[in-house]
This record gives sequence, C-alpha cells and structure tokens, in this order.
Amino acid sequence: MKKNLARCSGAAVLAACAVLLTPLAASGEQATFRVTLSGPPASGDPDGRGEATVTLDAETNQVEVRLTYSNIAEPTALFIRRGATGLEGNIVLPVVIESRQGNTIVARRTSAMPNAVARILSAPEEHYLVVMNEEYPTNALRGPLRAE
Repeated sequence: MKKNLARCSGAAVLAACAVLLTPLAASGEQATFRVTLSGPPASGDPDGRGEATVTLDAETNQVEVRLTYSNIAEPTALFIRRGATGLEGNIVLPVVIESRQGNTIVARRTSAMPNAVARILSAPEEHYLVVMNEEYPTNALRGPLRAE
C-alpha cells in the first residue's frame, strides 16, 4: 500500500510541476513593448540612441522589431537577451533584419525553440533588446522591454 501511495504522490508532484512550469502565455498572448535604447556605459556607443517597438506573439512564437536609430553605424544584428541591468545577459532570441529604409529597420524572427516567446512574455522586465554593429559588435545600443 505504501509503495502505491508513494507512486501516486510522486506522479501527482510531477503533474503539479508540469502545470506550474507551463508558460502562462501559451493561450495566444500577444504584447507590444516600447524600448528606448542608448549606448551602455561600458561597452556601447556613447552618442547612440534608438526607439523600438517589439511585438511578441506567443501563439505563433514570433517576434517583430521596428527600430529607428541615430548616431551609430548601421546595425548588423539584433538580439533579445535576458539579464540584469548593467550585466551582459544570455541571448534568448536573435532577430533577423529583413528590411532597411534610412535609419529604420524591420526585423522578425520565428523561434525554433518551443515557447521561447511565451517565456519572454512571462517576465518581460527581465529582458532587453540589443543592437550590434561593426563598430560595437557586442552592444552598440541596449534597452529594456517596457509595456506600452
């Protein structure tokens, strides 16, 4: 009897963990964030500025970034990273530049990692957008995701 109870409670614990660890945004949540970017003090372009709109769609696992920038060399890459302010965080999602018009870029990405966007949506305050270029290959501009 004790073995059956132990198996049952172990299965119940696993089921409860699975429910708790399932992303909250799995039901089709979409959100848009306004990002104000500047050059990080230690590694960024001190004159650089930017404004971006980041749209995240958990249902399709897609990201769209519309970026307008000034006083930096042409961006070569965009990333969403996770980490504390002032520290270099882990790359969560690279975003592919699809079009350029003057100082405006549109970038998109469908993540290959299941629920990547849902995980960002579950804690957007822990994520930030990074803009890279040839002059500043790690951080020309950086800014946190903020709800509109």
